[in-house]
Amino acid sequence: MDTIGNPHDIFFRESFGRREIAQDFLRHELPPELLQGLDLDSLEISKDSYVSNDLRASYSDLVYRLRANDPDQTTALFVYILFEHKSSPEHWVLLQLLRYISLQGEAHRKQHPDARRLPPVYPMVIYHGQRPWQIPSDFHALVDPLPTALKPFVPQFRYALHDLSARTDAEIKGDVLTRLVQLALRWIFTDEPLEPLTRLIALIHQVRDRDTALEILESLLRYYVQGTQRVAEDDARRLLEQTAPGDPIMQTFIDRYIAQGIEQGLEQGLEQGLERGLERGLEQGLEQGLEQGKRQGEAEVLLRLLERKFGPTSAKLRQRIQEADAETLLNWSERILTAETPEAVFH
Repeated sequence: MDTIGNPHDIFFRESFGRREIAQDFLRHELPPELLQGLDLDSLEISKDSYVSNDLRASYSDLVYRLRANDPDQTTALFVYILFEHKSSPEHWVLLQLLRYISLQGEAHRKQHPDARRLPPVYPMVIYHGQRPWQIPSDFHALVDPLPTALKPFVPQFRYALHDLSARTDAEIKGDVLTRLVQLALRWIFTDEPLEPLTRLIALIHQVRDRDTALEILESLLRYYVQGTQRVAEDDARRLLEQTAPGDPIMQTFIDRYIAQGIEQGLEQGLEQGLERGLERGLEQGLEQGLEQGKRQGEAEVLLRLLERKFGPTSAKLRQRIQEADAETLLNWSERILTAETPEAVFH
């Protein structure tokens, strides 16, 4: 898992990074003529990312690699399906996809130094934002003016748009797990997120594999707490208890979820305590440093006055002056004005 910070991107990658969801989604969403030429059982989820580190917090890409069903192909042919996830419209998505495709080609060239061809890439944008997606869908639409004579020299490609916001709930296709994660993305911007979260938790009960169900549930709750900023941890726990009475597996998850909340609370409390301690320590250290510096300065002034009035001082007397506190130094400095001998200063 990379370090993407956006909760939408984190949930997207956690969900669509699962092989069973990837296969089911492609089975329902790829054009039939493309789907029949691919072997879904060969699907691999690439761990490579074509997002640079400086853009990692803003963009997320996900790449599937599938073998093509082509009996006339003498060598293995792979098709790369590039997903780009958007929770808000992005005008320059085509430029971003072009960069991804180029970087994927460079990666293929380095991995296969003898190759003289690049594998095809099918770019898809998954969108679930609140505003309508009105972004150009082909690259030539970004270039203006574009005289006819120049068109052959300008890159041209399109992307497939999977707009969850523009679909109805009934139009969301796939098995229960695939529909669940798409509906979670589609409903995340709802004004009252607890209502759709209740429906999503009900769908999780239909997931047959309980380990998978609990993993998705944990990811879902984290997404709705962090992604909406309107679902509190207590609300999520209360909702779980209401929707899963008597389910021992769900109760185990609730207990673990509460324990995690307590652990996170302790960690946050410890972290805040350390921060406050450091701040207090720095403040006290600064005060002590200033006080010590002031005292050392006063000691140096007194030593200089003594040597100027009475001549060189002994090492024992110098040590006594340097170890004295600020108030004592002040008294000695006042006495030196009228003292006729060094002893009269320190009596």
